[in-house]
Amino acid sequence: MRLLIGPSRAAYIGPGLNLEPHLNAACTLAFSLNEPMALRTWSKTKGWSDWNEVTAALIPGGTLHHLKCSNDAQMVFYYLDPLQDEARLVTENALLKARNALCAMDKASLSLKDIEGYLPLRSQSESCSKIRHVLREMEACPVRFNSIEAAASLACLSGSRFRALFAQEVGLPFRRYRLWRRMAHVAKVVSKGASLTEAAIDAGFSDSAHLSASFKAMFGISPGFLLNKGVVICLDH
Repeated sequence: MRLLIGPSRAAYIGPGLNLEPHLNAACTLAFSLNEPMALRTWSKTKGWSDWNEVTAALIPGGTLHHLKCSNDAQMVFYYLDPLQDEARLVTENALLKARNALCAMDKASLSLKDIEGYLPLRSQSESCSKIRHVLREMEACPVRFNSIEAAASLACLSGSRFRALFAQEVGLPFRRYRLWRRMAHVAKVVSKGASLTEAAIDAGFSDSAHLSASFKAMFGISPGFLLNKGVVICLDH
């Protein structure tokens, strides 16, 4: 069971877990390599969809969903970069081709670059330099941005203009993207031997309980559960 953390993308490789309904920040590509999984999504207008049995799926960022698979399932969850990756290029056919390629790979040595190589990803057009400056600072020190006003000030924009421009360029609201990067920061700090409490404070969470609740809402499982299961966190550059 491994968690791969890159500069802007991430992946989980391991057995199926008893995930609760959750809402990821980034677009997620889910692959079940040895048996089908059941997936349903929720919308404000229609509520929960019917369960669909699939072996590969693209789950857009900000989509509440529920995924079920057995503990024997071999899973790969690949989280796209909200700023760069054009998810619309990942068609159903492309997903199935990627899954077939992943099935043939050695899961113990699989890297983010390996997974990326099987997908038709292409960077989006260059975004606003002011937004990119904020993103670089957020990556370096996520605890610095406790409010959207702090980020807007760094970008030399009003709060309302920054909020709108950020959502336009990144495809996610500022707070949700900030949460996504703070989660990555937690994983990096824990990989270096820190406790969850130390990592939570370092990433800008009020305490480990705040981190745990936020993590479970985003991934459907608590970080403590993953660590107790022996997940190995790999910084993949």
